[in-house]
Amino acid sequence: SERDVLLEIRLRRAIRHINLGPDNVEWLDEFRLNVAVAELRSMPAGAKLLEANRDSTDLLLGGVTVPGLDGWDGGRDQTVNYVDWDDWSANDFLAVSQFRVATPGQAKDIRPDVTLFVNGIPLVVIEAKPPGKESAIADAIDQLRRYANQRGAQVAEGSEQLFWTTQFTVATTGGRAEAGTFSSTAEHYIAWKDPYPTSIDDLAVSLGKSTDQTTQQEILVAGMLAPERLLDIV
Repeated sequence: SERDVLLEIRLRRAIRHINLGPDNVEWLDEFRLNVAVAELRSMPAGAKLLEANRDSTDLLLGGVTVPGLDGWDGGRDQTVNYVDWDDWSANDFLAVSQFRVATPGQAKDIRPDVTLFVNGIPLVVIEAKPPGKESAIADAIDQLRRYANQRGAQVAEGSEQLFWTTQFTVATTGGRAEAGTFSSTAEHYIAWKDPYPTSIDDLAVSLGKSTDQTTQQEILVAGMLAPERLLDIV
């Protein structure tokens, strides 16, 4: 469904893979998977976006409790994690261009230019604008705020559910690029200055260009969006 922001097949597969049971074998059945998925996609009635994001982030960081197995760990309940924070390479990373999400009202569907998923969960939303226009970054930020329903419109114009789990947002023109969060206004967005632990010189070499040709977007991607760095920031 275009109203669903979780890539559930990937999410279920990842949860099975990173939460191993006795003898390091997969143990989660459909019932337990349903519990974990349902917890991530449901929020208290009337919850505001900031509250929903905080609760979702707590789930991402702490996991969810499901019934255990008889004869294993005394049959105690077990914590199921949505992300393997200790081994970044155990997770599933996916970038989707033009990820289409239906709005709850009459507004047209939203289509962020790039959405980054970890284990089928959206963590980063990116809006890109063509270079050359002075207001390009501000225009991208305004669009991100529209997607998150943060512009104060009387009628819903975005899909807040996409931002329940989103950790930060990026506005880019290719050359320039700045990061913030769904609640940030333009003055709160800022460029990422250092691709640490990669140096700018090494980054330039990997891109086949000189150091002074390296763009803000390339530095931000290396410093914030490389899988291991992304999970560390979150």
